[in-house]
Amino acid sequence: MTERLLISSVPGETRAAWLRDDRLEDLVIQRDDKPSHLGNLYLGRIAHLDRSLEAAFVDIGLDRQAFLPRPEWIDAQLSEGDAVLVRVVREASGDKGVRITMRGQEGSAALQALADRAKPPALLLAADDPVSRVLAARHPPDEILVEGATYLGQLRSRLAAADPELANRVRLHRAPTPLFEEEGLEAEIEALLEPRVELPSGGYLLIEPVTSLTAVDVNSGRSGGSGGAEEAAHAVNVEAAQAIPRQLRLRSLSGLIVIDFLAMKGRDLRQDVVARLRAGVKRDREPCRVFPMAPSGLVEMTRRRGRPALHEILTEAAGIGGGGRVKSAATLAFEALRHLGREASHRPDGDLMVRASPAVIAALQGPAAAAREELEQRLGRPIDLQTSLETVGSGFEAIVERRR
Repeated sequence: MTERLLISSVPGETRAAWLRDDRLEDLVIQRDDKPSHLGNLYLGRIAHLDRSLEAAFVDIGLDRQAFLPRPEWIDAQLSEGDAVLVRVVREASGDKGVRITMRGQEGSAALQALADRAKPPALLLAADDPVSRVLAARHPPDEILVEGATYLGQLRSRLAAADPELANRVRLHRAPTPLFEEEGLEAEIEALLEPRVELPSGGYLLIEPVTSLTAVDVNSGRSGGSGGAEEAAHAVNVEAAQAIPRQLRLRSLSGLIVIDFLAMKGRDLRQDVVARLRAGVKRDREPCRVFPMAPSGLVEMTRRRGRPALHEILTEAAGIGGGGRVKSAATLAFEALRHLGREASHRPDGDLMVRASPAVIAALQGPAAAAREELEQRLGRPIDLQTSLETVGSGFEAIVERRR
């Protein structure tokens, strides 16, 4: 079994894919415009004690106040206005702020010294970046392949002090084809933003995150199977139970997850499907709990929220009532730069241009500006940015034109 970590990094965005025997097992996308707060240590201030919700709301300097469970502030006998040393243990979700804890922060002289010099709200100590956390949580990969010379140097420096042997496994991707494209990962990431997931037998899943839960619908599709209807349903459900844990992991879905399997009358068949689902989530880095299947086929499960969901990083709400999702302007901006870099490698003497909606052009001048400037330096040519309302539906046009 071969395990590889592939990293594609430009200023403002780092993407990491963990492959086991060339099969995608984990995916991390880190964007500066949507930073991770998990593990960060803050000096916060109690803004409000809400006894009806059994919670304290703490100002730690983020857009929304952090949530501190009641037992912690009751045990510490806190009052509104008190300063508290806290660590983020769960990322924000929807209209909920990050969840924090006071536990495990006491007794450290170094942390206390940082707190004594700070004025709340203040970030005292940033956690490792998400890619480093993935490396720390798994056994060392056989190879780390990096696209992006700046990140390569940073990663080698970090690993040289912590794990020199692993540092020697880090290599720079030198092929003209972009790393994720060469490995087929761009298509996989696109598929992870779609609700439909095909199953080997012809059945399929529909995965739809909504505000309060994630709904997973198992459908038989064109699956015929062998034997009777009960056996056919069981076969599709088994495929679904094997596919769902990987989809939840790659999409980073969490909270309450309701799965509507095909109904089966046999209790032993229902127990078998649940057992396979539980076996699948055992490999998850986030704790999961799977409840028994109802005769109707419904299974409820929970997955702890670690990092933000993939769709929260790459897309934004759209449509009537925000019920749909489309790629965000920043996501399209980074995609346009990748496309332009690939096209420019085939036409090294052409003029570079991106024609896109006003929002995407603004992102190329904002969150993706450093990545755009790096690409311009690497190619030795400026990128002409042109606003066009005609690209609103398609996102962008990244063009390399013949020089006049």
